[in-house]
Amino acid sequence: MKRFLTVLFSVPFAALVFSQAGYAGIKTTAAHNAVDSAATRKIVIGIINTVINASGTFDVKAISDFYTPNALVADEEPPFSWNGPTAGVQWVNTVEKTCKDLRIKKLKGRMGRISVYLQSEESVYVIVPVSYVGEIKDQSFEEDGAFTFVFRLVNDKWLIKSQVWVSRKGM
Repeated sequence: MKRFLTVLFSVPFAALVFSQAGYAGIKTTAAHNAVDSAATRKIVIGIINTVINASGTFDVKAISDFYTPNALVADEEPPFSWNGPTAGVQWVNTVEKTCKDLRIKKLKGRMGRISVYLQSEESVYVIVPVSYVGEIKDQSFEEDGAFTFVFRLVNDKWLIKSQVWVSRKGM
C-alpha cells in the first residue's frame, strides 16, 4: 500500500514539476517572454514610430502588416473609423487625402514621453502623446494630441488591435 501511495503521489508531482518548468519560461517564443519585457517595449515602440512616420510620408507599405484581422483605427477625419487588417493603410490614405485637400505640406509627427504603458502576456495598452507639425500656405502649424494603442500578440507577433487619435482640443 505504501508503495502504491508513493507512486500515486509521485506521478502528479513529477507532472507538476515538468509542466511548470515548461511554463516558467523555457520556451523562447514571444508569447512566453516576461510580462512588460524590454524586448516587447522595443518592438511596440518601433511599430508606433513607424505608424507615426507613415502618417507623414504616406508610406502604406511600411505599416501594411501591423494590424490584426479585426483592427479598428479611429481619427477625426471622415469617415472617422477604419476596420480590418488594412485599417492602418486606409487611415494613412485618408491622412494623405486630407493633406492634399487642405494643402498641408511637410507633415511630421513627433512622439512625446510615454507615461502610460500596460502589458499582459498577450496585450499591450499604451497612450502616446504626439505633436504633428507641418505647413499650410507656407505658415507652420502644430497639432498636439495622443494615440491610444492596444496591441495583441498574434502568432508570436505584436499587432495593432486598435489605434485611436484624440487631439488636445478633444481632451
